Amino acid sequence: MSMEMYVLSPRRLASMDKWQESAEDLLFPIKFPEPLPIDEMRGFLPVYWKNRKTGFECDHWAVEDIQETYKAVKIDQRFTSAIAFRWGADFNELVAALQAAAAYAVATDGIVFDCETGEIYSAARAVEIARDTEAALPQAELAMQQALNGFGAKS
Repeated sequence: MSMEMYVLSPRRLASMDKWQESAEDLLFPIKFPEPLPIDEMRGFLPVYWKNRKTGFECDHWAVEDIQETYKAVKIDQRFTSAIAFRWGADFNELVAALQAAAAYAVATDGIVFDCETGEIYSAARAVEIARDTEAALPQAELAMQQALNGFGAKS
């Protein structure tokens, strides 16, 4: 199962450099690949998060298609650019995608639309969520490990 969210913004960044600067300003431990024009970004985007190889899918999307799919969500007309972020069950992918989306939203004066909850978050709230998720990661990984160990237990 994959999860998805969008960053909706009034403009696109011209390059990965600006995105990386935004992440660094927020003190996020994410490193994007060598500079790539944002317009060429399609599919899996490999990144390093805390020096671990990870990544997530990242694609441009039409704001109109998002509005058509999620009719109950009202998207401000000033948002003309959208980037989709998708990740699987890997916790590193989750945190990397959240931090990347928050950094992009901050850099572009954008917002984040969480498809799972149907909520729209300000860039500042997206940063909080990314930080809170990162802080909760060790506990989530421990719980997952304990659950997996339980499958191997003999009765």
